[in-house]
Amino acid sequence: MALRLLADSNHYVTQQDVYNLLLLSHHVRRKDWAQRVLPFLGWRLSRASAVGASSSATCAISQAGQLVCFGENEDDLPPDLGPVVAVAAGAYHTCAVKTSGELVCFGANYNGQCIVPADLGPVVAVAAGNYHTCAVKASGELVCFGSTGNGRCDVPRDLGAVVAVAAGYSHTCAVKASGELVCFGGNRYGQCDVPADLGLVVAAAAGYVHTCAVKTSGELVCFGDNDCGQCDVPPDLGPVVAVAAGYSHTCAVKASGELVCFGGNEYGHREVPRDLGPVVAVAAGVHHTCAVKANGELACFGRNDSGECHVPPGFKVRLAAQSIGTPTPDPTKEVLQPVHHSEPAADNFTRADRSYRGGAGGILRKP
Repeated sequence: MALRLLADSNHYVTQQDVYNLLLLSHHVRRKDWAQRVLPFLGWRLSRASAVGASSSATCAISQAGQLVCFGENEDDLPPDLGPVVAVAAGAYHTCAVKTSGELVCFGANYNGQCIVPADLGPVVAVAAGNYHTCAVKASGELVCFGSTGNGRCDVPRDLGAVVAVAAGYSHTCAVKASGELVCFGGNRYGQCDVPADLGLVVAAAAGYVHTCAVKTSGELVCFGDNDCGQCDVPPDLGPVVAVAAGYSHTCAVKASGELVCFGGNEYGHREVPRDLGPVVAVAAGVHHTCAVKANGELACFGRNDSGECHVPPGFKVRLAAQSIGTPTPDPTKEVLQPVHHSEPAADNFTRADRSYRGGAGGILRKP
């Protein structure tokens, strides 16, 4: 993520700076930092995740800028992809943003979720659902393609510029430049019913049929399906700096760097390792979770039938390299700090959906 200072094209605030601001506000007990700081920033945003977790695979950006995938879809990785700055994983497909801002998607393409519009142009953020993909253009325009069922790709005409996007089972959520959260698409479980008193948010994550958002105060709010407690935010959680939503679980990074997960736990995907230590980002797949440690190490836990938790030995995720004062960066060529979420899947199960249904080990309960 990079926030450009208003009327100044030569100075940016990266996500690491925002993380540090949240950490500082936590220690000085101030909850109004965003209201005081953000009005002085322009949301010229380049943000996405350096880690994506799908139904049975994980993809992450290495320190060299190369996309590395392990698990079920590792053979789908284009050999000529080259360096990338962002990745998003759906149930069966993966999308990556190249250093030029070009969006490339690969994997299952049942509903055209990998057919990137020819006129899309450079993008600064991407989200992948089950059968749909959404990307934020450099202009802030949101574009979605793939399955149109339930209206998940029906971007509101009056949406305006957005700075972040999240894709769930059959719904899409976008954070507007004003900080307002807007959700559209399937809403059977209230996953698009944004609370009237939510206020401004700085991050959002879309799970299977639930949504979570981080308010400017750092408070985490979740709504939608709660059968497994995935929306039961612990009362003592405190401010968070990142959030990820899986099929039936939610994970959040506290201002202290501690990772906390709650909700479903059929495969141990919310059992945070005791020796994990502080983390800076988290991604949630269907039944596994991955966290990025402060030194770039990647740790994954939960279901591992396809090797989705087998992190290559010595692998480290590329972290943000730029901060305030970096001369004239190109937003489409920045190295991005990983943030909050990956998006599990979208809708209309077919026989090809067995991997997302949990294979032989389990069946997803929601239609």
